[in-house]
Amino acid sequence: MENMKGVCRAKPRWHIRPLFLDRELHGHYHCFARELQLYNSALYFNFMRMTSTTFEELVILVSPKLQRNPIRKDILSVGEILTATLRYLASGESMVSIMYSFRIGKATITKIIYECCTVLWDTLYKKVLLQPIRSNWVQVAKQFYEQWQIPNCCGALDGKHVVHQAFANSGSTNFNYKGSHSTVLLALCDANYYFTIVDIGSPGRCSDGGIFKECTLGKAILEKKIDFPEPIEIDSANGKIPYYIIADEAFPLMENIMRPYPGRGKAHLPIRESVFNYR
Repeated sequence: MENMKGVCRAKPRWHIRPLFLDRELHGHYHCFARELQLYNSALYFNFMRMTSTTFEELVILVSPKLQRNPIRKDILSVGEILTATLRYLASGESMVSIMYSFRIGKATITKIIYECCTVLWDTLYKKVLLQPIRSNWVQVAKQFYEQWQIPNCCGALDGKHVVHQAFANSGSTNFNYKGSHSTVLLALCDANYYFTIVDIGSPGRCSDGGIFKECTLGKAILEKKIDFPEPIEIDSANGKIPYYIIADEAFPLMENIMRPYPGRGKAHLPIRESVFNYR
């Protein structure tokens, strides 16, 4: 068939590659993941990084935004989209690898992973992340004291470099001190290692301390606008102790930010300082 300009346009050889037609027989979701879900819960958890119960709950939450209109027999189900996305996030495999294992076209895989990640964030961030109000800070501090014997601690803060290939035309923007390209995840965690507040997207060349100064949480703490509870007295010997977060040497030492004593690897530290660093 010729187009408006008289150029002959090639006719597609197939709507779906023959390799992907038997997805329900050999694809990871219909074959391998289902088998693990039914017969080996431990391996399923290792494969998906969550239990089958959690997965089914997640399917219910994201279904309204991911459900496809079943106009064709080869339409992807919500479970299939979510499994491919979670496997991509959990394993760090390339999209080409996910394409072959799930028997879904590369263009489709690229589209559904991006879409699913967006839906996961929009659906879950209000349910998972902490609302920074006093009652929640008190609850987190209670957990830290019960599990780690740290009074009035509202969270542990650190940064994580998520390594990736260099972005096109990005130069050294994401080039970090470890010699790779990365994007930084700055996260505050509770006593059970669960994220409570996150800052995502800073380039790898930035330090943790620099990112902290520019993020919403950092500005609130540095300007003393954070809604921490009023200081309370733990015992008569120490007086009133303010609520604070704990971090490493990359962050400033302030009334609401505690960091280890210097020389924590040396034997000459007093016992109280050694215990503080250990906690």
